[in-house]
Amino acid sequence: MKAAVAGSGTTAPEERVTAGRSRLDRMVSVKDLLGRIVPQNVRAERLREMVRSWPLVVGAARARNSAPCDLVAGVLFVAAKTPHVAQQLNQMKGNVRRALKERWDLDVHEVRVTLGAPPSRPAVSGQRPGRRAPVIEPPEAEVRRFRSQCPPSLTPEAAQALAHLRAFFTRRFPRS
Repeated sequence: MKAAVAGSGTTAPEERVTAGRSRLDRMVSVKDLLGRIVPQNVRAERLREMVRSWPLVVGAARARNSAPCDLVAGVLFVAAKTPHVAQQLNQMKGNVRRALKERWDLDVHEVRVTLGAPPSRPAVSGQRPGRRAPVIEPPEAEVRRFRSQCPPSLTPEAAQALAHLRAFFTRRFPRS
């Protein structure tokens, strides 16, 4: 069974990333699609399970004062509340790596412990809510005024973008 993945009409089969999603410009079997999707979901579920079962990895006392924060490219980042717990976790890095490999088949080649309060709900990579700046839309009159000040050598699109950016910064940072 084949699934058609819509493309932009180019003839070369190439992989594109659009709005955080991978897109192919060719016919792909359902098996290939599932082969790409399932491992990512399985890994994410293993990470969530590891976060929930952190006391089994480091012990209940250390788990109350620490939490895994992130796993990026084989590096596990752990936050520890106190220097004492951080030192204990640093001394048991090998045991942590071995437990993660045995229980969840996670390849962790390094454990980095940082001092600081662990997050209330540890996040898994790629699923952390990002902080966003407030949306400030400058008035069209300001954009037109700045557009008229742009050099004529700029393309219309570049001039419009520059005018919009300048109007945005004038609103966002009024004393600059």
